Amino acid sequence: MRDKKAGKKFVRMVVGGLLGVLLIAGIWCLAVNMEGGDPAVTFSGFSDFIGSSSGFSVTVSDDQSGVKSIWIGLLADGKEYTLADKTFPPSENGSSEQLPVEIDPKALGIKDGTAMLRVVAVDHSWRGWMKGNRTYVEKPLTIDTRRPDVQVLSRQHYINQGGSGLVIYRVGEPDTRSGVQVGDDFYPGYAGSFSDPSIYMAFFAVRHDQGKGTKIHVTATDRAGNAGVAGFYFLIKSKQFINDRLNIPDSFLNMKMPEFQMPGHYETTVDKFIAVNSDLRRENVETIRRACKETESVLHWKGSFLRLPNSARKAGFADHRDYYYKGRKIDEATHMGIDLASLANSDIPAANTGRVVFGDRIGIFGRTVIIDHGFGLFTMYSHLNQIDVSPGQMVNRGDIIGRTGISGLAGGDHLHFGMIVGHTFVNPVEWWDASWINNNITAKIEAISASIASR
Repeated sequence: MRDKKAGKKFVRMVVGGLLGVLLIAGIWCLAVNMEGGDPAVTFSGFSDFIGSSSGFSVTVSDDQSGVKSIWIGLLADGKEYTLADKTFPPSENGSSEQLPVEIDPKALGIKDGTAMLRVVAVDHSWRGWMKGNRTYVEKPLTIDTRRPDVQVLSRQHYINQGGSGLVIYRVGEPDTRSGVQVGDDFYPGYAGSFSDPSIYMAFFAVRHDQGKGTKIHVTATDRAGNAGVAGFYFLIKSKQFINDRLNIPDSFLNMKMPEFQMPGHYETTVDKFIAVNSDLRRENVETIRRACKETESVLHWKGSFLRLPNSARKAGFADHRDYYYKGRKIDEATHMGIDLASLANSDIPAANTGRVVFGDRIGIFGRTVIIDHGFGLFTMYSHLNQIDVSPGQMVNRGDIIGRTGISGLAGGDHLHFGMIVGHTFVNPVEWWDASWINNNITAKIEAISASIASR
């Protein structure tokens, strides 16, 4: 009898234990599947201005029960358009799903105006009677499929190969990114020089290696990505540049190579020279371009640009140099400035009024000063022995900014003088010429100013 009672008690304990385990498992299952975290919604490549065709992506993440469904729609003209609608299977460890979205207003029959993007994301949670946690996102949009109107106002654009040019134009839509496209190079335009804020100026360059077949036009792109384009009459004058042979003696290598701290090991000073003249040169040019990335929308300069007084030209712009060591060609490069030599340690005047944006060492160029003259026009002074100005400082035409020297890859005391338009080195000779400046720059600005004043 006792055994029978003990058996029943044991069964009750086992059943109770099983029920307890099932209860705990049920509570754990409910806790896991009834999680209350909402799905996270993020956007990539999204713009609140939609042009003739705009694409972006929507990513929904849920690290608990996983993403169950994503719906994306557009409310415009009083109608709702479904852009994407997708469901996903359950996931034990959560999930993240990305959907590409393409909005083509013309294909959808949507007119320009305001619209609303809607995203609904649901997870696999059992909450809400198995409906899951829901995230609802709205983003206001502007539909704009019209191209900006662009009108070129300046005339007679004659540009030398390796030289500079100026285009003045009007953009009929505010908040555009506009400028001059020269082949694959873009030169931004800036407002602020005229009383009419819709009128822009853009200095541009034709590289030394761009010939007569180079395509040039003005372009303006609005916030919706619509691009307006305007062509204009121009003539590129071809120019032949000098090919030069430079012999590199051991005395130069032994004097200069210790100055350069290059990564890696070089068996000879010749090997190190090749690395300095090629790899380091490329890095240094990028440093210069970064220094010239930002410019002031103010025309600081006036009149012709000064050259180093009482100096002789030792090397020209875009000279192609072949470097030889003991009769063997070891490297080549293009000289993107003009070398001017005077007395050693000569005072260097600022070529024109502007703001100093750089004053430090730059590898092969040595101690260097860069001055912003406004609207993307810069002058560069290299191989200095001494720098007498600081970044941010305004200097006037003729102010002494430093002294000539042999810093960097210079074999003798001289000034390497460069001029830069946007990100391109141009021939400084043009900017020393008052007649060229008047015909190609000043006269255009004055003509547009007079036209505005006469309205």
